[in-house]
Amino acid sequence: MGIRERKKEARRAAIQEAGLDMFLKEGFDRASVERIASAVGIARGTFYLYYEDKLGLFEALCERLYSPIVQVLQGTAEALRSAASTAEHQFIYLQMAGLLATQGPELRPLMMLHFRESRSAGPAGEVVRRWMGRIEHLSERILSEARDQNAVAINDVYTVSLAIVGAAERLTWAWLIGDERLDRDAAALELSAVFFKGIQA
Repeated sequence: MGIRERKKEARRAAIQEAGLDMFLKEGFDRASVERIASAVGIARGTFYLYYEDKLGLFEALCERLYSPIVQVLQGTAEALRSAASTAEHQFIYLQMAGLLATQGPELRPLMMLHFRESRSAGPAGEVVRRWMGRIEHLSERILSEARDQNAVAINDVYTVSLAIVGAAERLTWAWLIGDERLDRDAAALELSAVFFKGIQA
């Protein structure tokens, strides 16, 4: 990567961090392109060389948060297709929980953004819900394929997948607000083990 490319990427990163900070402090609706650009020390026109508008910036931040989670779930779905036993299925679920838990520290500010905007009725909330719908769909697919392999006993895959995603979201919030009773890594593994035990065939 040449000097120009490095400078461009550094500026893009600075815009993202300034936008994230403003979205967290004031919310998406109150933030403005002008003030984000000012925080970075660039002109408003320069901002538009990187993002179409503040929603484009918000979508880029969401990509940073949700894409690694989606990748873990996709990898889990792929691994489960070749699992030959219940024990292998359980190991893959535990491995998935461990991988998701390791994402936590690096993604913490972005996770706070998720909780700030997830219930919003505006465009930011729509972006979050679109990503969450994708995550829920992957969770449902994982459980459906496991059921088809007789690895788990589930009648209503959709409801169980929503319960798993919802429980993971609630545990994430407890960790973010500093719940002293919660150990993040242990909680991820415990949640996976409890759900698997409850639904195994």
